[in-house]
Amino acid sequence: MKKFVTNILKYLIGFGIAAILIWWSLHNLSGKDLTDIKEALLRARFWLLVPVFAVLLASHWFRALRWKQLITPLGYQPAVVDLVCGLLIGYIANQVIPRAGEIVRCTTVARANKIPPEKIIGTMVAERAFDIVCLLLISLGTFIMEYDYIESYSAEIYHSLRHGLNAGGPARWLILGGLVLFALLCYWLVKKAKTNKLGRFIANIGHGLAEGLQSIKRVDNKPKFLLNTLLIWTCYVLATWLGCFALEETSHLNISTSIAMLVFGTFGIIVSPGGLGAYPIAIQKTLGLYGLDDNIGLATGWILWLAQFIFTIIFGLAAYCLLNYLKRPVHEKHSIHTA
Repeated sequence: MKKFVTNILKYLIGFGIAAILIWWSLHNLSGKDLTDIKEALLRARFWLLVPVFAVLLASHWFRALRWKQLITPLGYQPAVVDLVCGLLIGYIANQVIPRAGEIVRCTTVARANKIPPEKIIGTMVAERAFDIVCLLLISLGTFIMEYDYIESYSAEIYHSLRHGLNAGGPARWLILGGLVLFALLCYWLVKKAKTNKLGRFIANIGHGLAEGLQSIKRVDNKPKFLLNTLLIWTCYVLATWLGCFALEETSHLNISTSIAMLVFGTFGIIVSPGGLGAYPIAIQKTLGLYGLDDNIGLATGWILWLAQFIFTIIFGLAAYCLLNYLKRPVHEKHSIHTA
């Protein structure tokens, strides 16, 4: 019962955050702003998103190849197609319940290849640990390369908060509410730290990440593992860059801008289920650093989010049908493990 309530709370909090962010991004827009965004969406060249779909599919293929390298030392040889399908189905789950997709993709692959789920989950932890390190390194590189833009935006946020507090109205209450929630979170963290629960929690996270990274040492052909990782992130950057061609106003953006969009957009996806509400705002604010109009930035954010959402639904459902209705029964393949 407690687990059920916790899952419901996660669901409500996730979509609650998304709803608040959508409201926050729209409530101050004038009629002209809404018209500009609508016109931008209507004139968007959505057919240019087809190459984005192809690149995203390639990123899943490279991710599946890398994932298989982590599974192989366990003595199993799942088909790459099964791994791709598991990833695609997992991303559909993430649209509903944050992080649920990680478990769904593991159980999907485990069931299709008759592998103990706990073994697959261990490889997922290792993969995610490596991705976290990659994201942090890319974020650090982006911060260094784009420091001038980020520093000016930080000053803008500070002045906006001061103006919101002084102006009164809904904005003041929203900011104050956020500060209260932050204070409560700090109080909770301090209280947990005193009972050592927080320390154990952080230690467990650190231990899990360290264990995941250590497991990569067992991977055969480490250069191939690193190459697949490079190709995955290259596809992510390329997909973001290609998506910018959907609007004339963003077609001039270069790769370095796309990397910044990828970094901030990724953190937006972490905030709410599938990045709903958060991702478009992250893209809007990122493009604002480079002098683009806020309305164009928000429209671009929604176009890129819709592209990812449509891709996830179409290919996720196709993957589900492939695994459950079209694919012949898969027999366990192994090289080391014996039943």
